[in-house]
Amino acid sequence: MIEMQKDFDKKTLKDNLQEHVEHLSVKIGDRHLWKEHSLDKAAEYIEAVLRTNRYAVRRQTFTCYGKSVSNLIAERAGDGDRVVLIGAHYDTVPGSPGADDNASGVAGVLEIARLSREVSNKNRLIFTAFVNEEPPCFGTPNMGSMVYANSLRQRGETLEVMICLEMIGYFRDDERQQYPFPGMELFFPRTANFLAVVGNFRSLRYVSALKKGIRRNAEVNVRSLVAPEQVAGINRSDHFAFWHHGSRAVMVTDTAYFRNKNYHQETDTIETLNFDAMTEVVKGLHYALQAL
Repeated sequence: MIEMQKDFDKKTLKDNLQEHVEHLSVKIGDRHLWKEHSLDKAAEYIEAVLRTNRYAVRRQTFTCYGKSVSNLIAERAGDGDRVVLIGAHYDTVPGSPGADDNASGVAGVLEIARLSREVSNKNRLIFTAFVNEEPPCFGTPNMGSMVYANSLRQRGETLEVMICLEMIGYFRDDERQQYPFPGMELFFPRTANFLAVVGNFRSLRYVSALKKGIRRNAEVNVRSLVAPEQVAGINRSDHFAFWHHGSRAVMVTDTAYFRNKNYHQETDTIETLNFDAMTEVVKGLHYALQAL
């Protein structure tokens, strides 16, 4: 068990999360192939933050619809050989500033990377920011995580698990949670204020480990779901690319459109996010990763 550091600096973590989300969703705004230079600006910011935290950053650049786009990859050596990947996508749909979807996830990856520089890690950690998760690229060879997962397979490199941060900032005590199937509210919370850890059957071990690790080290309600990949919504992010290429992968999420009415809308703004809850999520993930 990893115990929480008594002097853990939650204020700095919260301030940094807000700064990252503000830069991506306010200063840059919507980030996609059809808004000139927006993906480049987002990639430049993410790379600068990682370099500030003493990471060497590699770009995996490829062409999509005649334009050059890039995944960003940074690594932290571990005490062992097992590889754990933490990733999030930095693009948005046109017309949405994407504060929750998915500046929140990118901010989480950046802060876990920062925190991981200060501690010894059992596993080799790879931090990734993926391009082109949103339509029309989702599920296609142009999806950034699909490009990266395929490159790992071609090199024969095996991941222990991929952890996808997909929308981790929308928590409301005054809103009702929605579910894909009737009756799920009998087993899961009715209020939209919990974190979900989701995976397929092959990833069951890591769904359980992350849930326990976050619950043990953070003040946030955590629930888990393990189900077939065809269940509505369970495969709707970058973890799907790693399932497709045979790796274990888990999604950590605020449940996206089952909760956040601003999903893919111009109203997905920084003002709608709960940074206190988001701070607890990232803190919990940081400690859970150390314990994997």
